[in-house]
Amino acid sequence: MREVCGVQTVDRSTVSRWATRFSGGRVTINDYPRPGRPKTSTDERSVKLVADFLAEDRRATCEEISQGTGISPTSVFRILTNDLQKRKICTQWVPHFLTAEHKQKRLEIATLLKQRFNVEGQAFLYRIVAIDETWFTGFEPESKSQSNEWRSPSSPRSKEFRRAQSNVKQMMIFAYNHRGIIMTDRVPCGTSVTAAYYRDWMQ
Repeated sequence: MREVCGVQTVDRSTVSRWATRFSGGRVTINDYPRPGRPKTSTDERSVKLVADFLAEDRRATCEEISQGTGISPTSVFRILTNDLQKRKICTQWVPHFLTAEHKQKRLEIATLLKQRFNVEGQAFLYRIVAIDETWFTGFEPESKSQSNEWRSPSSPRSKEFRRAQSNVKQMMIFAYNHRGIIMTDRVPCGTSVTAAYYRDWMQ
């Protein structure tokens, strides 16, 4: 075999072992099918226990389900993914909880805007003014990266006292169109921004 296959051939003991097996009637070097380890923790009863536990609490972890059912965490994970075809999905955060009335109103407005766009075209988009708001503090200390200076390696490092961020917050409103910001407003402290405030400011 070395003369035919070169140095990649198996050693003498392996050849002898397989020659004995083929002499005994074996006709392939592939593994014979085996039943494998019996299923003790992923039977129908275990699957039902995990499914019932999951029906009560879908946020439960594999460790919590394991403690509640007596099944190992590894088997719980296998049951969840293979038998029950489950996977973890995070909650999707939304800015507002819209009622059916809110959704219908938004649909009507969107339909009206689309109709105007179909008639007026790009000129309609150029007349749209969007409004956004943000909070800012009276004093924002600079970060360490902002205080970086170009110096020689032998120069001493400059020192600066650490200053805390101001606790006073104020709201800023921006109005902008396709060209950029067209108007701003600094809301006085303690003022509630309502629809009436927006109306008076835009007028």
